[in-house]
Amino acid sequence: MKKFVFEPKVQKAAAYLFFNKGGVAQKIIHEIKYKNQPEFGVLIGEWYGHDLSKTNWPIDLIIPVPLHKSKLARRGFNQSERIGEGISRSTGWPLVSDIAIRTRHTVSQTRKSKVQRWKNMQSVYKLKRTGAVTGKNVAIVDDVLTTGATIGELVSLLVESGAAGVYIITLAAGK
Repeated sequence: MKKFVFEPKVQKAAAYLFFNKGGVAQKIIHEIKYKNQPEFGVLIGEWYGHDLSKTNWPIDLIIPVPLHKSKLARRGFNQSERIGEGISRSTGWPLVSDIAIRTRHTVSQTRKSKVQRWKNMQSVYKLKRTGAVTGKNVAIVDDVLTTGATIGELVSLLVESGAAGVYIITLAAGK
């Protein structure tokens, strides 16, 4: 009988703030994303990075959750990349923004059910340079984690591409 061995690749996960509707975390994220405050994302990323630097996580590189090119053009910046930039400044972990790309535009997840969110995110990402993650401990940075649909799709791609371990870093997590 063949023995099945499951090796989870998500090593650790962390959130700087608790997210709930109308709370401080939501207000901060809305300031960054919708009120054109990308430097606030960098600053709060630096604060967060000071805490993360105490974890001794063996991160080889940080990958921000990518935006679709149309949303990036409309907003002018990727909030996850800006948060990751601040984290990188404080931790020394290199931020690499050109490994993962979003291949398909999706509508906002905010009003979707958990199941709809997972279905909506299937096959929306692609890794341009799979060799860049092989054997590496990769941290995925995003602004908020609710159901895990967005990050879950990226975790799968990284694992399939041979990442040694995956770490999840979000500015906020919650409902």
